[in-house]
Amino acid sequence: MRECGTPRVPSFSALRKRQAELTETLGIHTTHHTSALGNEFYANGPADLFKLDWANPLVRPHIQPFVEIADSLSEFFQGKQLQCEDLDRLQLMWYDEERAPDRHFFIKEVARLDDGHLVIPLMWVCVKQEDGQQVHYEGIGLSFADDREYLVYRLKLTSNTGNLTDEYPEWLYTMPHPARKIANGRPMYTLSSTDWSDDVSGNRTKQYNPHTNVYLASLSLPHKKLQQEYFVRFCSTSPHASALEQMEAVEKDVGADCWHEAYDCLHHREILFRIISRLKPADNPQQSELCSHIGLKGNFFCRRCRVGGTRKDVESNDGYHALFTSGKPRTVGETIDAITAQIHAACTGVEKAVEALQTETGVKDKIAQHWITQLISRSRILQKERIHDLATRDQRLNSKNLTGNNRQQVKNEIIMDIQEELLAWLYQQPAHSYQNLSQDSPLRNQLRAGDHYNVLLKIDGINVHRDTPVEILHTVLLGTDKYAWLRTHFNWTKEQESLFAQRLHATSVDGLSLNPIRGKYLMQYKNALVGKHFKALQQISVFHIHGLLEDRLLLDLWKATGELGALLWYHEINDVEQYLSDLEVLLANVLDVWAVIDPERIIQKPKLHILPHILDDIRNFGPAIIYSTEIFECWNAIFRMCSVLSNHHAPSHDIAEALANLERFKHQVSGGWWRDKAGQYTRCGEKVRNYLRTEPELQRRLGWVERPPSVAGTIKLLSRRRRISGSYLELLHSVGSLPAPLSEPVPSPPQWSVGKYVVAQSGDLCREGSWVFFRKSGSSESLATETEVSSEQMMDATHQATIVVSQFDVLDVRDTRLGMPVLVPLHSMSEDASQMQADSTNVSPKDIMFIFNAQHDCRFAGCNADGVQYIREERRETARTEPVIVHRLGRNDRYFINMHAIHNAALLRRTLPRDLYKPAPYFPNREEKHHEIAAKLQITGPAKRAAAAAKAAETRKRNKENQAQK
Repeated sequence: MRECGTPRVPSFSALRKRQAELTETLGIHTTHHTSALGNEFYANGPADLFKLDWANPLVRPHIQPFVEIADSLSEFFQGKQLQCEDLDRLQLMWYDEERAPDRHFFIKEVARLDDGHLVIPLMWVCVKQEDGQQVHYEGIGLSFADDREYLVYRLKLTSNTGNLTDEYPEWLYTMPHPARKIANGRPMYTLSSTDWSDDVSGNRTKQYNPHTNVYLASLSLPHKKLQQEYFVRFCSTSPHASALEQMEAVEKDVGADCWHEAYDCLHHREILFRIISRLKPADNPQQSELCSHIGLKGNFFCRRCRVGGTRKDVESNDGYHALFTSGKPRTVGETIDAITAQIHAACTGVEKAVEALQTETGVKDKIAQHWITQLISRSRILQKERIHDLATRDQRLNSKNLTGNNRQQVKNEIIMDIQEELLAWLYQQPAHSYQNLSQDSPLRNQLRAGDHYNVLLKIDGINVHRDTPVEILHTVLLGTDKYAWLRTHFNWTKEQESLFAQRLHATSVDGLSLNPIRGKYLMQYKNALVGKHFKALQQISVFHIHGLLEDRLLLDLWKATGELGALLWYHEINDVEQYLSDLEVLLANVLDVWAVIDPERIIQKPKLHILPHILDDIRNFGPAIIYSTEIFECWNAIFRMCSVLSNHHAPSHDIAEALANLERFKHQVSGGWWRDKAGQYTRCGEKVRNYLRTEPELQRRLGWVERPPSVAGTIKLLSRRRRISGSYLELLHSVGSLPAPLSEPVPSPPQWSVGKYVVAQSGDLCREGSWVFFRKSGSSESLATETEVSSEQMMDATHQATIVVSQFDVLDVRDTRLGMPVLVPLHSMSEDASQMQADSTNVSPKDIMFIFNAQHDCRFAGCNADGVQYIREERRETARTEPVIVHRLGRNDRYFINMHAIHNAALLRRTLPRDLYKPAPYFPNREEKHHEIAAKLQITGPAKRAAAAAKAAETRKRNKENQAQK
């Protein structure tokens, strides 16, 4: 800037100092923490981060603190779990900003309705109207006057006068609500949060630089916002402290009684809010750690339920069948009891006793394990000193008359004394935490969550076993899809790989929301694919593997995984019960096909068993994409840049401060408010506030996406340079012919321009060649493939647009091989098949409903790689060529409606007859089939283990002989 002659350019140190002052003014504090294991790290508090949302005009209008009652299920705050939550952990207060801004209504208090009736609201909910546009708030309670029920909860009254009996809860005698005193006239809100944690490399190179990160997001926002990086909040990172250690710092700001001040920019007043932690999404190993679970390699490998056991147990009929369903849920109380038992066993110095408890229960806590290791070592030292060492042992053991059982009893008493002594020592650890406890605190003489074991096990309202939902990126894409892909290609020849790559290259991706498939790349790096590659393969592989599989079961597997994936990535669920019923069948089909292909797969790969738990997650928390971690994985790129720019002397501190400054900058350019040194709320000037809205590059870097609402039927013309313009006759020449009424003579030739796209009712952009559903006014749905988007410009400057479509029919029965609906064209046939043309019609742009993906039936048509195209490099055609698939189009042309497509999967199923997509069970009697498979495993399993043991013994013997010879 100085070189360009800019006046009054500050020095770099002055700039950094000013940035730090602004961050401090906004109230974002990077605080130091010492974990229970003695690790040091820094964190940005959740309260400091989430209070910015209330003061940000881009975020505040989207916050929904209320439980929402709706016919469909698309958000976390519409899930069943919140509706069954403890009332005092939900939104406590409601008020009408327009009619009575200073009159606050709390739950569990008597309130008067407009009609004069008295009620006691128990829950404030937002009832979504049918049009999806307006919402209104209602209390759930019962009128004292006429015993009238308003919504769902009911209170019993002894009479219409409202006299109370002993049946009523205690809170009925303690009105007003205790929170009213805390509020002191200010509105109070409850935010739901989700905490993500995982190990991440701090380098952009292949050299791994381990860090453990914790990110936050607000579940009180719509999921469309949560899929943007703008709404991800960085909390902490550390190369040393684990996720559980950092979670203790997170939970200090979280809880039903932990209220924080903020500024509500929507109503321009100060408010109080609290943060209730709800979900803990992560990959499966990390979620096991959060649940104090032994992990996926343990005998009891599920963090959610008690399924599992020894190999003999899981190979039994009942044990094997149990792997395919959700077992008895784990509880927090049982987990705490198991950890306590392990700590007590560690005080005896017997490591195998601790390991046996961990194997038996599947519980292994990372924080507790730190102390267990020390306790075992200390116990052994003390036992050696007091029992085994002749010079220092207990005097009672020196008596020659003490023998047999009496001597063993004395030893047991000494061990018990050591156990009590070690427990007393443990209660005083860590020293810095013990010293902060008050002298009369009961926590001084007991195990403490956070200090001695997982802090998440003692947070009121959190059940980590239930609140670690199944994550579809790692469990589906990097689980079942990855297993299917490896099983498919592991014995392919180079020629088969080349053919599959060519077929992938010829895939139609319109209606899939995917970039063109790079088939050669996928096959070149077939063993190193990532989630986005498996998401593509899941949707299209079933169309391209004909002739490449020796085992027909693999086709069944791809069909099952494709159908399952299409349902799991739903954004909105209209009929929850039918959806869950279909999903249950599809989950069962995937597991059952695997059971036939490889009976041991579900034993060796616990991700397969974990899948059925997603049924409960969707019912409780909403669609699976809400707690998918893809957005957090994307956000890791921002963290890595901060790590690279750190000097790595204090990475946790430097990165936390850098990202606190980023939060401050993001808040200011978004027009957010903050309190200045004079105590007044202020914000940046208009030009700074408009910078984010007018600068696309800044929006991209901050991860902000704000798409203007699409108007159905809108036409976008090609650019003037590419636009095909001319007379009406020229347009006829370009497209062949147009259906009536455009083919009728007109008084003066209009000018036509070919359009680029038209906006469908769903908001999709339909381009030339897109497959669409359309509905003419007063008619039922039809299928079409779009051929032209044309606009007529008349002399009086009025515009008329038409969409020319080729019509297709859907056959009444599904294809027997793929199980998908089949499209066939309505032909206007000539004798020459090469001149064949599908029947066309013209429709209004507003008649286009949505786009979908269709794939050519290349197996039926015999499409081969007999075409040739020039290879392009550096945007230029080279002299080299490569073979490509050429689709053979003929009179009996067939297309499949891609039912594995994720985009518009819900719209497609609501439009088609249910018979064309209703899932069918792979086995009519699953349990019987599982018992049959288990019976075979009971023979092959022991035989394999015996052979493995014999081979291991032979190897040990050979190694011993070789060692002796040396």
